[in-house]
Amino acid sequence: MVWEILGNLLQKNIKDNLSEAHKGQISGMKNKHHTKETKDKISKANKGAISWNTEKNHCNISQENIEWINGELLGDGSLVSSSSYSARVCYASKFLEYINYISIILKSFGIEQSGEIYKQYHKKFNCYSYGYHSKMYVELLAIRRKWYPNGKKIVPRDIIITPITLRQWFIGDGYLRKRKKGRPHIILATDGFSISDIEWLVVQLNKLGFKAKRVSLIIYISAHSTREFVNYIGECPAKCYQYKFDY
Repeated sequence: MVWEILGNLLQKNIKDNLSEAHKGQISGMKNKHHTKETKDKISKANKGAISWNTEKNHCNISQENIEWINGELLGDGSLVSSSSYSARVCYASKFLEYINYISIILKSFGIEQSGEIYKQYHKKFNCYSYGYHSKMYVELLAIRRKWYPNGKKIVPRDIIITPITLRQWFIGDGYLRKRKKGRPHIILATDGFSISDIEWLVVQLNKLGFKAKRVSLIIYISAHSTREFVNYIGECPAKCYQYKFDY
């Protein structure tokens, strides 16, 4: 969930800068960790966000597209809304390659990128991340309301864990834990969700035939199911995360 946290920080940064833009002060950003190049890119993202209250973009989202989006939302992806009729996708990753992949896939859904992808240093975590924000779309709001009914992300009980959904979830918040002795097993980080959400996800994974259980705030999938799990989700769509698929 750490990359979702960083994504939220990036989103907050854009909102803060947007406020400055409304005041005509966008050139006065004072975060000492931003380079001029980063500030310029954030400024461009802001220009795509200033019309939040008037923008009415539309996209056609298929069932397969929703499966992909659901997988990202189970992991590090987020949907943000600042109006009553539209929302947009936000994402942060340590890998620029994966952020570019996110942008390309969403564009294939008819969801355009807002501004440029930019790099930001997070002093608290002592790391860099790359941020992505889409334009605002009317159709994304219904998905946002389902996942964030009271402003906090939950797991909607009507989602179906398909291979695409599970693959994107695993990429965002999954680990293939290898040991010197014994077979590798799968860990899914779910600390951002409630216990009831985690237990519901465990039930769904067991229904798929995987031996899964909740251990505190994570989901543990037995080594007996690791190969079946990797085969079920298919090939990794981005080389930067291939290490998670190398059984």
